[in-house]
Amino acid sequence: MNLKNTLSKYAGKPNSLFKKIFVLFSFAYLPFLLLFVILVSFGLMPVNFNDVDYYGLKGVVIMICFAPFMIVMFSGFAYLWYIFGNFVLQLFISLLPEKK
Repeated sequence: MNLKNTLSKYAGKPNSLFKKIFVLFSFAYLPFLLLFVILVSFGLMPVNFNDVDYYGLKGVVIMICFAPFMIVMFSGFAYLWYIFGNFVLQLFISLLPEKK
């Protein structure tokens, strides 16, 4: 098996990649969100929003409302990073010589 055929298997973009990344980041962010909600609820850690520290219920609401934006942002960056890597891989594959 030559290098070009081996790398060509990995050059295709899977279906619904962003959706998979989004779900994985959602579940990866969930334990940290729960930990920070507990810390904010007991006043051990503030939530800083517009240079104002919030504790208690206001802090929890701000964190829960802000979580989807963070997850979408992380997912978007990971997706763009994957697309860039896939583009570089395809360029590399096109530079490899054909085996006869």
